[in-house]
Amino acid sequence: MSFSHKRKHSHMFLQRKNSSAADMGNYEMDQFAQQSVEGAPQFGQDLEQDLEQDLEQDVEDQTLRTKGFMGPWRQKRSLVLLLLGILCILALFGVPFHIARSTPNLKKSEKNSSQIKPFGIDAVLEGGFNYEEKTFHFINPPEVLQRHEQDPGLYFTVEKDQDGNLSLLAKQLYDKTYSVLLGKDRFEYEGKEYVVQKVRISYRLDKIILATNVEPEFRHSSYAYYWILDVEKNQVSPISPFPSLQLQKISYAHFSPNFNFAYFVYDNDIYLQSLYNKNSADRITSSGTQNVFHGKPDWIYEEEVLSDEKAVWWCPDDSKMVFAKFDDSEVNTYSFPLYISENRYTSMRDIKYPKPGSFNPKVELYMLDLKSGVISLINAMESAEGQWGDDYILYDAHWIGPHAFMFKISDRASTRLIVRVYDTTNNTLRTIYVIDSKSLEGWIEKTKSIVPIPPREDQGRTEYGYADVLPDEKGFNHIFFFTKFSDSKGIQVTKGDWEISGSGIVGYDYETNSLFFMANKIKTMAQHLYSVSLNKDDTRSVRLLQNPEKEDDYYEYELSSSCRYALAKKLGPDVPVTIAGDLFDVLDADATNPEKVLHFTDDKNLRDTLKRYDLPTTSYKTMTLDDGVEVNYVEIKPSALDSTKKYPILVNTYAGPGSQTYFTKFSVFFEHAVASGLQAIILQIEPRGTGGKGWKFKNWVKGKLGYWEPRDITEVTKKFIKSNEGLVNKENIAIWGWSYGAFTTLKTIEYDKGNTFSYAMAVAPVTNWTYYDSIYTERYMGMPSENMNGYKNIAVVKDFDAFTKIKRFLIMHGTADENVHIQNSYEFIDHLNNRGIKNYDMQIFPDSDHAIHFHNAHKIIFSKLYEWLEDAFNGRFDD
Repeated sequence: MSFSHKRKHSHMFLQRKNSSAADMGNYEMDQFAQQSVEGAPQFGQDLEQDLEQDLEQDVEDQTLRTKGFMGPWRQKRSLVLLLLGILCILALFGVPFHIARSTPNLKKSEKNSSQIKPFGIDAVLEGGFNYEEKTFHFINPPEVLQRHEQDPGLYFTVEKDQDGNLSLLAKQLYDKTYSVLLGKDRFEYEGKEYVVQKVRISYRLDKIILATNVEPEFRHSSYAYYWILDVEKNQVSPISPFPSLQLQKISYAHFSPNFNFAYFVYDNDIYLQSLYNKNSADRITSSGTQNVFHGKPDWIYEEEVLSDEKAVWWCPDDSKMVFAKFDDSEVNTYSFPLYISENRYTSMRDIKYPKPGSFNPKVELYMLDLKSGVISLINAMESAEGQWGDDYILYDAHWIGPHAFMFKISDRASTRLIVRVYDTTNNTLRTIYVIDSKSLEGWIEKTKSIVPIPPREDQGRTEYGYADVLPDEKGFNHIFFFTKFSDSKGIQVTKGDWEISGSGIVGYDYETNSLFFMANKIKTMAQHLYSVSLNKDDTRSVRLLQNPEKEDDYYEYELSSSCRYALAKKLGPDVPVTIAGDLFDVLDADATNPEKVLHFTDDKNLRDTLKRYDLPTTSYKTMTLDDGVEVNYVEIKPSALDSTKKYPILVNTYAGPGSQTYFTKFSVFFEHAVASGLQAIILQIEPRGTGGKGWKFKNWVKGKLGYWEPRDITEVTKKFIKSNEGLVNKENIAIWGWSYGAFTTLKTIEYDKGNTFSYAMAVAPVTNWTYYDSIYTERYMGMPSENMNGYKNIAVVKDFDAFTKIKRFLIMHGTADENVHIQNSYEFIDHLNNRGIKNYDMQIFPDSDHAIHFHNAHKIIFSKLYEWLEDAFNGRFDD
């Protein structure tokens, strides 16, 4: 590989403190104190005592672990555990489909039928359906622990002291009496008090990165004051780009994998600070400007590709660091005013925002060798297949062991993915494999995280490999195991007409040589935990680790480093619960041993509320359309339908390509308030083009956003009305959505022309895809020059006369929406005005972004939506 750029920094990187990767760890916690969890979707839709001796001890008999996984759940649990201690019982379970109710199961004695009543949006917004979750997050070492007995289940939590202040604590799942005070949630510095909002903890528990005064920037990024807390000394010092340690807000601060360094970004340049030999930071880059970003993604990479505040990838042994440089110099600017301030004149905010067919940011990768202080350019396109020049997208990057840096790049239209590896042992760059999305008639989409697999001689593995989630020949996302980082083809270890879902691979167990992962194998809208062995002589059979009879359960898991312990979140369909303990003790949240499992959910407020209100009934269903396509939908209806009454219908949709919006998770929010308070039937529909069901279902929308979604939604609604004709008020059929869902809403009205729907509500809609960002839009629509018909005639709201066929519709948008610009709504309204169309209402939210939350807007918008719908269903718009 050739280097076009080298810089030497001989003054940098003093000797590191001796440390072992096995006795240190990292943790990030974005919020602590008890977190209030709304029963709602989020629209816009984170030691002083040395553990070394404890880690080397055999702290618990691991017979059950080393012998195998779960046995048949149809036998008694005690028998299962006994058998697991003797032999490995593995079974596959076929589960028949059924329609499930998700109404929480409360005992009859818990509800007083004379007191329960319907509820409206106010009961939801007042927080009655919220529940509390106590903070829990594993503090993991930088490398996978190879033996379960090395893993104490170290985790971070907070507790209130007698004065009501919060203490930051490190605890263990192995030894439940173990507790180390790390600090408090507030501290004084130079006579001023600061409140901690984020923490990142070294596995050694000697250093903690704190964040205060956090100021949000975009979806994943922010600015804040960052600090280093020396736990033993209880001493806090600022993380600052200045030698004087002058307090200054920076973009982020993180530990290196072995916790020898803290690195951060200030004014789009990277800084590095030794935590043991120097109090001030060294500047790594110096060309950061308003248009040039180092180690920090620009807006479009943060939003559409990396979904992260940082673009830095450390070698596991702290010897090297790769960072991305984003150059927005040629990217066009979107400017919008900010109205609310004490100034008499508005200010303007500028964001580099590329639109389809315009200049994209240019991205480069650089590697810093900490030993030599040399920064070298990794020429990503050197000898690469494809004539993309510098017009490519960096989709992902990861170190596979200490010597191989892997990254994935595609053409700007996301049709072809090239996976490349830079080998630091011989400074060579080569292509490993290529994925052509045309074979699936689809596109390249954001991938799930790669999981490195360390060498294991008894399995014939002498170097690092990795597991990745990729589409198989049938178009379903499955796990592929690459035994070496240089392998051009992986071994498919899961297969079937289902997909790896959610957070994907959640752990690698070195001791059993197995992967744990989340999947929707039982039901598309549900999610369970599975395992699969990587042993050479294994049949690759997938093992369900949870009760197959509970097919509607929806779980999320976080595993400790060795996979010995787990945090389990059962999110539905019943009232959510979060528990932690030995993995095998938290597989069924409904049947736990309180002596072995810790509970982190406080649902008293929620359960008390559920006793007072008549909760609607939720069912998870599928419908086969006329052309044979099967569509998932959720039905929410008043708990006791009266056969003598006619009920309105509200259809809710998102429908973004590859997205999945509706699950078997417990939720009580806007739609449930409408079902209960307005006595309406809710249909939440996932049309073709959405995710979770493979590429044959997803690729329908390629090149034609807004074509199939309204057709499927309209057909599902019509078929539902026909099969429930005696219960439905056909004059009161409404549809609503936010963001892509608002686009789908408007396109559905355009397609239906008042035959089915009478009302519509669209929040922050895209109305013309040439106005949205380039990476997202071109991924599905291609370049405008190559799909002019799609952009001009399909992916745009243009039949304005169709809106005269419905009774009334509502448009809402925030003026500071940096994602879906208010330009979309303004142009749409202008077209209506030019045609004399008056049957609409519009609500503007000053200075609100895409989430619409500025100055109480989040509560106001749902109140307005509810009240507008109430007026519609009561006939107030009929005139």
